[in-house]
Amino acid sequence: MASLASYTTLYVTAVGLNGDPDLKHIAAVRWDPGSLDPEESSLADFVQWLDRGAGRAFVRRSDGTRGPRVRVNSDGISRYLRSNPDDRSNQDELLLLPTWQLHRPKKHSRRV
Repeated sequence: MASLASYTTLYVTAVGLNGDPDLKHIAAVRWDPGSLDPEESSLADFVQWLDRGAGRAFVRRSDGTRGPRVRVNSDGISRYLRSNPDDRSNQDELLLLPTWQLHRPKKHSRRV
């Protein structure tokens, strides 16, 4: 298992969502240093790594090219990731990446 601190440049390849497909619901990041298998980090760990300024991250587009730089943004209440919006759709390219849901719906059991 790789450590974020070991790298200076990473490529975000997928995002884990905790709810709707929205930047503020990104709770985990799948990243690729370019030479190893993809790794996953929590949003908190990834934000801390970016905040320290020891590294930078970019979106890895589906065609394999480097996309916009990933930055930490804040609305005064929460901190979240964002990249430059795609010019055509004005949608952040992080939301164009593959996603997975982190929460699982509760299974309701019925006792008889």
